[in-house]
Amino acid sequence: MEISFEKDLNSNLHVKAAGKLDIDTAAEYGMKINDAIDDYSGTKDLFLDFSQITYVASIGLRVLLELYQNVSKQGGSVNIVNVQAPVAEVLKMTGFDKFLKVS
Repeated sequence: MEISFEKDLNSNLHVKAAGKLDIDTAAEYGMKINDAIDDYSGTKDLFLDFSQITYVASIGLRVLLELYQNVSKQGGSVNIVNVQAPVAEVLKMTGFDKFLKVS
């Protein structure tokens, strides 16, 4: 999975990736994002662009939960933006939309 990172002027970290968050990709996705959070010290909020994420398995949900826990410990939030309808439905059905900002 190819992942790109960009930090904006407000110290927010924007992450863009394409594909599926499943058993083959979720661990790497989470690890690379956590590494980027460490590399970009002072990161406030995390914005995950899901415009090209087509599927999220339970392991992907676990990674999202771990990212949320990591970022919220530092007083930040996790925002999932540009979510495709099938993925948005999974996030809603599992209750992840209650603690992640999904749009």
